[in-house]
Amino acid sequence: MSRMGSGEPLAKEISSSELREHVDRPGEAAFVLFHGSWCHDCKAFMPTWNRWATDMKGSVFMVEILRGGSEWRDWGIDEIPTVAAFKDGSELGRAHGSISERDLDRLWKLTR
Repeated sequence: MSRMGSGEPLAKEISSSELREHVDRPGEAAFVLFHGSWCHDCKAFMPTWNRWATDMKGSVFMVEILRGGSEWRDWGIDEIPTVAAFKDGSELGRAHGSISERDLDRLWKLTR
């Protein structure tokens, strides 16, 4: 079901283990925002993310990173927000810190 033009983000909140299942599937691309509900920089980035993700088709996900959670180590996250692009089980690129819509577009193109 497409929500194009509805104004609702297509990004789905999933767990780290669910993301691993998507990333490890051959031929599948995954575009993910690693964020924390406790993170001020993440909160500041969310309007940009939501505006950008509204009309994206494909596997666009959000994974919440908990303070002290294993997601930091499991995904090699140094800071949040981090956006990463994956395809065929490999990471193609990432952006973190001050992420622009241009950064998101650049990463998205890697998954196409």
